Amino acid sequence: MTITVDVLKERLTGKALPGGSILIEAHEAAIIDDALRATDTAAGIAHPFWFIAASLRCMGISVDQLCELAGKSESDLLLFGRCDVEQQQPLLVGSAYTATASIADVGSKTTRDGSRLDHLDVIVTISDAAGDVAGSVTSRYLFKRGNR
Repeated sequence: MTITVDVLKERLTGKALPGGSILIEAHEAAIIDDALRATDTAAGIAHPFWFIAASLRCMGISVDQLCELAGKSESDLLLFGRCDVEQQQPLLVGSAYTATASIADVGSKTTRDGSRLDHLDVIVTISDAAGDVAGSVTSRYLFKRGNR
């Protein structure tokens, strides 16, 4: 039986996730710089891509666990909707960061082909060791519900 969007909204809107922490290791920063043809690591600054990496590593649950929360079945399709990064300060190579995470919004719409497309917006806020917010990432996960 398909979970309704009303049930999802009631269960998940505002739900705090465990969050986590990340240490931006120099060798990992160098790998990302190489892949993105960037030179940020040479200046001790982690490429802004690290906000996205931190949002995935520091959500506190896996994407599979997020799918379970959303009631995803085998006939449902997980899609990535968008990713909004708000950066207040750069992340630094060799520095540790902590993150809080929560599900900010749950919604649904009907697509042109008549399918139900649910979404979960997860916000991960990343802070440095002093507790200053470095930035936040809002990721929209889409669930195209299968035909049953």
